[in-house]
Amino acid sequence: MLGGSALLKENSSINVDHSRKYLFVPTEFEKSSAAWPVRIGVYETTRHYHTGPRVLPYYNLIFILNGEGTFIQKSKKYHLHRNDIFCCFPQVSHEYFSSDTQPMHYLSLAFEGPHSGLLLERIGIKHCTPYHFNAANQNALSFLHTLMVLAENECERDQDLTRLIAFHEVFKAISAKTSDKDREEVCSDEWLERAKEHMELHYSEDINIETVAHYVGIERSYFSRKFKQSYHVTPLKYLQEIRISAAKRLLKTTELNLSAIAHSIGYVDMFSFSKAFKKGAGVSPNEYRSSVKQAF
Repeated sequence: MLGGSALLKENSSINVDHSRKYLFVPTEFEKSSAAWPVRIGVYETTRHYHTGPRVLPYYNLIFILNGEGTFIQKSKKYHLHRNDIFCCFPQVSHEYFSSDTQPMHYLSLAFEGPHSGLLLERIGIKHCTPYHFNAANQNALSFLHTLMVLAENECERDQDLTRLIAFHEVFKAISAKTSDKDREEVCSDEWLERAKEHMELHYSEDINIETVAHYVGIERSYFSRKFKQSYHVTPLKYLQEIRISAAKRLLKTTELNLSAIAHSIGYVDMFSFSKAFKKGAGVSPNEYRSSVKQAF
């Protein structure tokens, strides 16, 4: 029987006896880049296979290796065939299922990072056009195979660098075959993605929901309502989650005092930071720092 990585070498075969998935633990080096992989897996489905509706906290790019199926996101339906790709966007409800006659075999590449959206645009995928017909070319599949091999052999020196290179080579291979028309298509509500990316990139600055709404040229109340409809979270909470996540990294990896951390992630003072952190994390910043140190 063929394993997951072998299926990538010969994606005309459907002789797979089980699914395989691996989690990556991104290093600080990887997290300093535009985007990085967090999970990869090859899945064999059966007739009547159906996942969702659900939402994910990360981007999930799916490559159809064999079979047929259907993908639904934002009430739009896409019919899937071999070598098609589609993307499940974070915090956006989606579902997909197999054909009853030709169940899907697919590879899932999950990733995150502040420029993930820009990376997807290079291959013609946006939140309003999450599907790309016949885009899984052999070069892209070859680099996906490399990622699978790296996942199966975790002890290789400088693996984070090799993994990051292979990850971006996947997009480069698809981008080389993507037309300018597909890249340049503009979504009617693309301002939502621009607002989201603006918060992800500038959370450490003096920004708030009003300034973000002004940045994308949308009235604040309409902006907040549409943002919550699209991502199932208010823009204020989303910005707070970004800042708390950044604070956790600094508390875990540095000896900076709370005042310095507060200013580095966009809070005006230590008091407002501590209050927001406890509300979001359930413990105070000092308690969190102590707990992660004890864990090591």
